Amino acid sequence: MTTSSAPGVAASQVSPLRQRNVQMVFLGRLAVFMADVIQDVALIWIVWELTHSSTATAIASMSSRTPLWLFSLPAGAHADSAPPRRTIIAANLVCSVLALLVAGLSKLGWVDVPLLCLFAFAISTCRTFEAPSFYSLVRGLSHEGVDTQQLNGIADTAKRTARLTAPLLANALRSVTSLFNLYAFIGLFYAGMAVAGRRLEVRDFRSERKQRKGLVADLKEAMGVIRQQPALQYIIVAECLFNAAYGACYYVFLPRLTLDTTGGGTSGHASAVTAFGIGGLVAGFFSTRLKMGRHALAYATAAWISIGGAFGLMSFATSLPVIVLLTAVAGAAMAIQTIALWSGLHAACPAEHSGRVYSIWRLGADTAITVSTLTAGVVADAFGPSIPIGVVGIYVFFAILLARRFTVGREVKLSPTP
Repeated sequence: MTTSSAPGVAASQVSPLRQRNVQMVFLGRLAVFMADVIQDVALIWIVWELTHSSTATAIASMSSRTPLWLFSLPAGAHADSAPPRRTIIAANLVCSVLALLVAGLSKLGWVDVPLLCLFAFAISTCRTFEAPSFYSLVRGLSHEGVDTQQLNGIADTAKRTARLTAPLLANALRSVTSLFNLYAFIGLFYAGMAVAGRRLEVRDFRSERKQRKGLVADLKEAMGVIRQQPALQYIIVAECLFNAAYGACYYVFLPRLTLDTTGGGTSGHASAVTAFGIGGLVAGFFSTRLKMGRHALAYATAAWISIGGAFGLMSFATSLPVIVLLTAVAGAAMAIQTIALWSGLHAACPAEHSGRVYSIWRLGADTAITVSTLTAGVVADAFGPSIPIGVVGIYVFFAILLARRFTVGREVKLSPTP
């Protein structure tokens, strides 16, 4: 990025929020995450209303998670070989049509649980291909005065805004219309991302367009890039180790602490989740002013340890307000961590390989969350949540430091001194 020209200097003095790409990123990502969150709750509500079966509800939820496992790696390879803007527009248009079809078919009485799961699977498949393409697209959106870190911060702020507001909107709509009509709003939100994608001004960010060589060859090539970049190794290893703790704490131990141990019930858990979102939203907004640059991994390291520490301190908390406060701290640190990781990935990964590296990272991270969540349920039933969440806090501290020591720390030690 050059700033030597007069127009570049003038642009750098303009608030990022006044630039068209930044506005489209925020509005587009807000729309797509609103659609995602509303679909998640609508799917659960509809299946429960139709079946009153926890098993059926769990299967429906899995139908929207399965594409992440099946298609994450092919989606990354596709993102490196196809224009990402075209993929984003097409994927969200298809999601919009599918959601509107659900709403239309429900009027005819043709929607049952298996068909609804099929639609959820199809929408999630499109979103699986869209995510790495958007991650790659950020490289081509930068203008003078707006770097990838700021764009990542804007996108993360939109995500956290949607997580706060979408459930409230869905609940409000549910009181005035049928559950199936929520899919009409979902379709409109996905269409909003497609419209925003058309209005993005994207620069060419690749020195060459990667030719597809087959999935195995593509992955071998991406793994070769990772082996050559200790920073990428650290991001992937540390994120997998951290998510093994995060999944257990956020999805199992925190609900048990707020619902049962402190006697907060559903309102207590809702307060903690809201605090997590508010902390992330505030930190995400202010993080756009941070100049992480080459220090992005240091910010990520501090954030990982802060999240683990916040959860670990809940082991000693005896009241709901303290747990809510610690959850807000964890949410703020999570926002910093997410933005720092994306910035670190952009800095360390060549543009031609960004989609595949992103998919490898997300596949490992999502796997860690799934496994830890299932394991934590058994642990919480056996020992309660307080002791395990304290142990997890200690684990995060040492796991992150060891991951750093054996990846980027090794690179510093072996590098010649000037």
